[in-house]
Amino acid sequence: DNVCTEREEKEEDITSDDNEEVSVNGGSAGGAGSFGFHGFSSFNLNVQSCAEKQHKYVCTSIKNVNGRKRTEKITRQCCHGFGRPRNGPPNAHCQKLDLYTMEETVERLGAKEFISTLKKSGLEATLENDVTLFVVPDSAYSTFAEQMWENNLVAFDPMARAKRAIDFASMTARDVILAHTVNGTYHIEDVSNEQLLKTDLPGANIRINIYPRGPMGAARDQSYAEHPYRYTANCAPLVKLNRMADRGIVHVVDRVLVPARNSLMDIVEARDDMTLMRTFLEMTGLDRMLREQGDDKHYTIFAPNDDAFLKLDKDIRRKLKAGNGCAMNILKNHILDITFCSLAAVNGVKTSTYNMLNEKLEFEYAMVGKTRPPSVAGATEMGEIEEAQTKKTQRIRINGLATIEESDVVASNGVLHVIDTVLPTDSGMPISNTLSSHNLTVFKQLITDAGLEDTFDGLSNRTFFIPTDQAFEQTETGRYWIRQLKEHPESLRDNAALKEFLEYHVAEPLIKTCALEETSVPTMAGQSVRVNLYTTNPVFTTVMNRATVNCARLVHFDEETCGSVVHEIDKVLDVPKMNLMEALTANPEYSMFQRLVSLTNLTELLTAPESGLTLLVPKNDVFLEVDAWYQETVQNQDELERVIRAHVLPNVICCTGIVPSEWPFVRTTETVSGQQLKLNRNRRPQVQNAGITKCDVVARNGIIHEINDVINVQPQRGAAAAAGTGVGNPFESFGSIARPLTFWFK
Repeated sequence: DNVCTEREEKEEDITSDDNEEVSVNGGSAGGAGSFGFHGFSSFNLNVQSCAEKQHKYVCTSIKNVNGRKRTEKITRQCCHGFGRPRNGPPNAHCQKLDLYTMEETVERLGAKEFISTLKKSGLEATLENDVTLFVVPDSAYSTFAEQMWENNLVAFDPMARAKRAIDFASMTARDVILAHTVNGTYHIEDVSNEQLLKTDLPGANIRINIYPRGPMGAARDQSYAEHPYRYTANCAPLVKLNRMADRGIVHVVDRVLVPARNSLMDIVEARDDMTLMRTFLEMTGLDRMLREQGDDKHYTIFAPNDDAFLKLDKDIRRKLKAGNGCAMNILKNHILDITFCSLAAVNGVKTSTYNMLNEKLEFEYAMVGKTRPPSVAGATEMGEIEEAQTKKTQRIRINGLATIEESDVVASNGVLHVIDTVLPTDSGMPISNTLSSHNLTVFKQLITDAGLEDTFDGLSNRTFFIPTDQAFEQTETGRYWIRQLKEHPESLRDNAALKEFLEYHVAEPLIKTCALEETSVPTMAGQSVRVNLYTTNPVFTTVMNRATVNCARLVHFDEETCGSVVHEIDKVLDVPKMNLMEALTANPEYSMFQRLVSLTNLTELLTAPESGLTLLVPKNDVFLEVDAWYQETVQNQDELERVIRAHVLPNVICCTGIVPSEWPFVRTTETVSGQQLKLNRNRRPQVQNAGITKCDVVARNGIIHEINDVINVQPQRGAAAAAGTGVGNPFESFGSIARPLTFWFK
């Protein structure tokens, strides 16, 4: 009884772009559903979903009817004038409510001044329609009226107006009422977060935001069970909700809602205390984002005033004015892509959210303000002296550093809060600062002594692969540059070899680990570095959790800096000067293997510029131990080529990608001939029967591993023979090195 039903229907064509379509079809009493295939590649399923809320029951179904999609939404709720008891059971019947007229309802809620202004403005007819009113209590409304009067007195003073959060000069009392009136009845639980409600004042919307209650407040608030969230309208708290009248519904807001017609950038431009903020936003191009309008455009900006920027180091201000990646990150550290009203911060606990850099901002209330000496002559009692000494107010602090001095300046596309301190972020510091803060001292000193610090600090959209200090100490090249720093620092200025070495560690564009792919990435030095991805998981062999660049492992990653990103690596990157064939020829200990390669037709393969191979090379002493076999193989062209091909892999497999591999999770890789080689790691990495004694000699077109044995692979049998015996390679079915499907980093 007393339940009203509302039905909404929408029908549209099913486009050819629909790959899959899901809808709901409630079956008969037996509950049987139906599945059907329609068309060549389209799977269609009719489905129905229902949801029960505090005051309504909504069922939605999507069906295919003759190739068209029909959406049907049925809402059942208590008819107007009826409702469920507030503290009753969820299945309580709809009972008749004692309703008053809209005028009486508003007056009973303590908003007599509001309704009086409505009448004086000739808007009585509004009360005869189904409307939602956001009304203001008398005390708040009287304060607002005084502000309007004062504003008219000081309107001629542009500085006084520029620093006010609200400009009342162009508003009339009628405008105020229209800006609080919304056509239609909106129960607060039916409004979604960030939803814009169109008011009767042209160009003015009310933005609704929803925030959770604090744990202590929830325990004390008896209305928590009915309303577990806190609601704001244009950042003003709603203090009473869902008060039903005979026509429409009333919500009580704690202050007057001034129409938000200006964008966030308009507000910044209009304020005399934000000239620097305006300049920096324009230099970085972020001003365009803060002008965007639309239902899905909502931002929060914690805007430092001019005094806050003047407290910064001059060098940081210079970088901000340059508008480069440093400036972009510093400003994004102050911007959210949600509307964060001051009500979102809960007194007594820390509230957190994430900014546009995905860095956490924490908010908490604190007592702030300057302690001023009392005027003893005017303070006759000790209590007055103590009070004068503790003139502090409770304000919201951000990350324990910045104080919100002016909150909830509402714009058409979000909200602005004025803060007294620029929020620091490592991602807003230039690369030289990042290197210092992460103890990457050797690379930092090389940049400085080479005279490249300003050049590197000015870079943006780059990926820095920076060796750790320990990495420099573990390689011949690294130790050489350390000696130069200590013994001949003057020789490093404008040193061409050092410049090439440093620039080889800088790639373009910016690539975070979530976007890494197995590919070559160009560097500032003109040559590319090769990125490879591996897995250490014995079961999920397509889940990549280890990354290398030229076989140097990424050990710390995704540190943002001035529009770029830093990945720390465990080896220095030598600029390769030779291809694989040239590297074989240049090392006298590889001469016997190089002779075998020259006798085959594989020389061209090892000189191809983009081949990306792994070459397994036994040293001469390995061949000398089996000299008779070596001499015999030289005379057998077919056997010779088979042996050499068993030592060439068609992809790059760095030593760090070879992990322990035991039954039943045996890892294999293929040679260029398709033969399977087992990969394992005990004391050292192993390939088939050979141990790797020297890893990752990087060439332009691949890498060389030095091994202690000749790879032993039996000749492949024909498919018919294999099928006849039922015996194949025991490693073929388990965990071969594959191209990545998914990767994560820890």
